[in-house]
Amino acid sequence: MRKPDLAFLLSIVLAGGCGAPPPRTELGKQAPAATVETARAAPGVVEESIRSFGSVEFDPGKTRSISMVSSGLVEQIMVRPGEAVQAETPLLRLGPLPSSGIEVEEARINLDFARQKLERLERMRSRKLATNEMVESARKEVESSRAILSGLGVDGSRAPRLIRAPFEGIVVRVLISSGSILRPGEDAILLAPADGLVVRAGFEPEDAIRLRPGMPVVISPVFRADGEESAHATLSRLHRVVDPKTQLVEALIRPAADLPWMIAGVKVEIAVVLRSAPDALRIPREALLPKNGEIGVFVIEKGIARWRLIHPGIEDGKWVAIRSGLAAGEEVVTRGRTSLSDGMMVGTSGGKR
Repeated sequence: MRKPDLAFLLSIVLAGGCGAPPPRTELGKQAPAATVETARAAPGVVEESIRSFGSVEFDPGKTRSISMVSSGLVEQIMVRPGEAVQAETPLLRLGPLPSSGIEVEEARINLDFARQKLERLERMRSRKLATNEMVESARKEVESSRAILSGLGVDGSRAPRLIRAPFEGIVVRVLISSGSILRPGEDAILLAPADGLVVRAGFEPEDAIRLRPGMPVVISPVFRADGEESAHATLSRLHRVVDPKTQLVEALIRPAADLPWMIAGVKVEIAVVLRSAPDALRIPREALLPKNGEIGVFVIEKGIARWRLIHPGIEDGKWVAIRSGLAAGEEVVTRGRTSLSDGMMVGTSGGKR
């Protein structure tokens, strides 16, 4: 049997040590080394903003308290907190105080005293011992005492009184209960105008120093339903002290218009716009890739990934404005970029945006 040629065997070993050629597709082309998702650089809006959370509430500057001008007994409360009312809607029914009450008895004593004083001064005037001014002053005291007694529901004024809403609005709070006695000037109900809603939010102190009243704000519900729009507003008031409980700087925001979802108590997300680029060339923020202390992206050029230095501008949580380094329509890698190297052949998985 013939022995194999040594030179022939050696040539086979050397050929195997050089490595197998890269895999090829059915068309004979080299298969991609990685599969990535991409996005195209395109014009769009980019807004640099400071974000926080807050809640919708009634504007404290517009909320009005319904107070009493005379005393009375609360017979019936006709509204509840959160209820919408029209102007002249009855809020509560106020009846007279019990005729045996201390306040009524005191008013009667004061009226009797004022009447006796008036009679005495009239007799003195007939003897030239009192002036007309003194008598007139005593007569006013009688009228005032009678009005007070009448306001308590006695002297023929015992019919219940209906306290009505002075304007269209929403009942914020009911401060009384049925059977209680209201005194003159005492608050009974807090009422806010129907359009009197604000958003109260808190910001970190390091963020608050960058904010100014008048800045544009975008307000979105935390639990957004399909089709719900964001509300646009301006930063109305910014406190310059840190709340000791929350350690945040408080701000009030007045929306330009109330949307259907804006009701008191709703939790919202706040974005105060610091800078805006309305027509910037932008890419997704996730496409950025630091390298050797510089910021760049992988650009796809004819199926090859090329790392390219760029100069980003302002950014929000999703988009980055590009000042230089990219042109509109160029394709950048968003997912899978960390596994790439410059010059690597890649394929896309259909995640192009």
